[in-house]
Amino acid sequence: MNFTNFAKYIRLKTKTNSTTFPDADIVTYANIIKDDIAKEITKANEDYFGMEFLRNLEAGKRKYLFPSDILNNMKTLEAKLDGTYWERLTEFDLNSYKGTTDEATIVEKWHGKDPQFDIFGSQVIIYSDDAISAVTDGLKLRAIIFPADITTAQLSTTTDMSANPSTISFGMPIQFHKIWATKIIVEYKTSKEKPIPLTESEMNVDKDFQLAINALKGQNLDRSTIATMPDNGHDGQDY
Repeated sequence: MNFTNFAKYIRLKTKTNSTTFPDADIVTYANIIKDDIAKEITKANEDYFGMEFLRNLEAGKRKYLFPSDILNNMKTLEAKLDGTYWERLTEFDLNSYKGTTDEATIVEKWHGKDPQFDIFGSQVIIYSDDAISAVTDGLKLRAIIFPADITTAQLSTTTDMSANPSTISFGMPIQFHKIWATKIIVEYKTSKEKPIPLTESEMNVDKDFQLAINALKGQNLDRSTIATMPDNGHDGQDY
């Protein structure tokens, strides 16, 4: 379903128009419900919205900036610290480390140890026994990214809602478009001072939703998207 038909379908079923059910209200309902749908999808299939983010390792740089929402849903971090082979980095808490964080001390304290990382704010900080070398796409982060919020401007486009808005965001899977629209319709009708009666299909939307969720279980998870995070010249020192 494209965005224009999404809005048209909702207004047709609620017997409204752009004045009585403005785009801004549809978007408000849609984004709240979208997050609820995405949460249930990830419960059924944890990696459904999994995405890989690649960025360059830079010489002498241990701190790398990522959007905070990505770090909050991070699964793994790998790096080519030797320039050739991937290594899985394990997370640790800086509070458990008693040393200082200057380069010489880090190299000394991690001598002979597996590389690790710490998350501080929106930064990933790498701790290893060698200085960081420049490696193209040498840092790989895997994270769970929920579908992007929709905007009022999108409701006037014919872009399919399943299309990814960018290389680092997801659209909503096509099998949930009608369910998504129906949930908005139900919210609209039941929010009225005198609730509008629901049709049979609207009353059964949660059953249809559960069937769609169950269909996701056990699917092949080999479908990660690889994205490149722009570094914009930031070294993390400004955050």
